[in-house]
Amino acid sequence: MIVHGKIKILLVSGIFYPDVGGPAIHVRKIAEKLTKNNYSIVVVAYGDPLENIDFGFKVIYISRRHFFLLRWVLFTLAVFRESIGAKLYYAFNLTTAGIPVFLSGKLTGKPIFIRVAGDPIWERTVESGRRFISFLNYYKEGLFSKDKPLLFAIIKFVLPKFDRIIYYSPILRDVYVKYYNVPIEKTEIIYSPVFKKQTATTAGDYIIFGGRFVGYKNLPLVIKAFDNFHKKTGKGRLLLVGRGPDANQLKDLIDSLPSKNAVEIMPSVPQDKLFDLISGSRLGIGPALTEFNPNFILECLSFGKPVLLSRENGLSINLPDEFLVDPTNQNELEDRFEKMFDDVYYSNILKSVDSLEMNQTWEKVVNRHLELIEEEIK
Repeated sequence: MIVHGKIKILLVSGIFYPDVGGPAIHVRKIAEKLTKNNYSIVVVAYGDPLENIDFGFKVIYISRRHFFLLRWVLFTLAVFRESIGAKLYYAFNLTTAGIPVFLSGKLTGKPIFIRVAGDPIWERTVESGRRFISFLNYYKEGLFSKDKPLLFAIIKFVLPKFDRIIYYSPILRDVYVKYYNVPIEKTEIIYSPVFKKQTATTAGDYIIFGGRFVGYKNLPLVIKAFDNFHKKTGKGRLLLVGRGPDANQLKDLIDSLPSKNAVEIMPSVPQDKLFDLISGSRLGIGPALTEFNPNFILECLSFGKPVLLSRENGLSINLPDEFLVDPTNQNELEDRFEKMFDDVYYSNILKSVDSLEMNQTWEKVVNRHLELIEEEIK
């Protein structure tokens, strides 16, 4: 159906601006690109509307202040309502957005897309503290069907029926092809953007983490490793930026350590503020048991900053071994901190960052999404 002379596209996400995170920024960038190309865009997301912001497209927020069941019903009804007249529906996660989009698409017979931004079974299990295991080992050991058999069955039934399934990391795509019977011909890998914003010329005095405070991010080990490093050298600070269910636990741990005055927790900040913090840092860290293709690490690299990243990762850039760590090995992490605060070593590491190939721009990312959508609806 044509809406005001334009083809209507529905984008559905669990998070959207002012929330930070990969899905939120992807939805906004894709919506802006589609709008510029004369599409009528509607975004449905959880959150609360901001005053005096004109995105150039329609955004419907469902408040998180409602209790869970009511929130889900209101969200699903909004998706159904806004699907009327839309030519294609695009979900930006597996459960919150994926299920309503799947139901709407099958009822109307319209094409449905989904971008898989993570694995809800592994993530929720590790977040709850029930297990502490990497993503690949979790699936190799068959724990997914033991821990959440119903959710596994739902995803395995629903996901292969989407018309296009977009991933941002091969490590995630390959597991879903193998264990969820996703037809590989339906899949597409569109890497997250990373391009050189600047070459680092100065070294800050702090290590920075940006993301959610949840179990699989492995932050207690980072804090303990930093504490030992700081006691030994007296150097550096640790800045943790974000929010999440483990925030109070992390604060208690920090308060119990000798280095507590050198460790700071900062709530989530707007993207431009986060960029300022990255630009002033010494290095970024991605310590999760598994990192699929973390936007935060890509941003650190784009500002010319070295990183320490878990070896089990699907990063779109091939990092030298000096940047990779075993996220369960505290001694190795302490040793890497020491090296990163050695000025001669650090100077050489900056050259390594500058030599990395970083040319996946936002324009390339959104153009590929536009191509896939136009191939489907033409």
